[in-house]
Amino acid sequence: MQTISFSKKSVTYKIQSDSKSLKKLPTHVGFVVVEDEFSFRDLANLIVWSVSLGISYITIYDINGEIKRNSLVLLRNIESSREEIMSQEKTNYDIQIVSSSHPVSSQSSSGSCKAQRVKVHLLCVEDSHSKIISVAQHLCHLVSNGAYQVDDITPSNVDTFLQESLQFPDPDLCIKFGSVDCLFGYLPWQIRLTEFISLPSHKGVTYKSFLSTLVQFGNTNQRFGK
Repeated sequence: MQTISFSKKSVTYKIQSDSKSLKKLPTHVGFVVVEDEFSFRDLANLIVWSVSLGISYITIYDINGEIKRNSLVLLRNIESSREEIMSQEKTNYDIQIVSSSHPVSSQSSSGSCKAQRVKVHLLCVEDSHSKIISVAQHLCHLVSNGAYQVDDITPSNVDTFLQESLQFPDPDLCIKFGSVDCLFGYLPWQIRLTEFISLPSHKGVTYKSFLSTLVQFGNTNQRFGK
């Protein structure tokens, strides 16, 4: 198999050029891993590519929470991947891994005191269930206190409370990795307007394959219901 090597500088410039050429860029991209084994280096590459392209919110989901439990392993791989891919990047980034297990942060070594913050949320099926249960309990509490009437509870209200609870916007794009055609509970309430694209596996995923999903996303005309 032939491999093509690029200097760190040329990789940085290529990603910056690709970002400008895309018709649109998702604010929030979700990666749903429906596979039995995980490559933390490949997941780290996906995160670093996303950050380099200008994506501000990232979620990584696996049903059992294996990635979430290994957030520190992922962080180490992010730091290594960033050194290879973003060492010539002038922007200072603070990549925050948000996980109930280990909230950790990877900050670039630039001397600048201001950093562009990018949040990476690690999720599993328990998070999807617990957030909905928490919002339901909160609404019940509001009704019992007389602050809300039962008729006041609408999908819009539930959506607002979920947004406040999750603290990130709904995903514009979700990339599913694996042969099983199922999301296994990934953010069930937040994906009504999400564009879905599937790839065979996250293991060995290339920048070219990732970029092609963003090109496909950019060429999609989203139709919003009434």
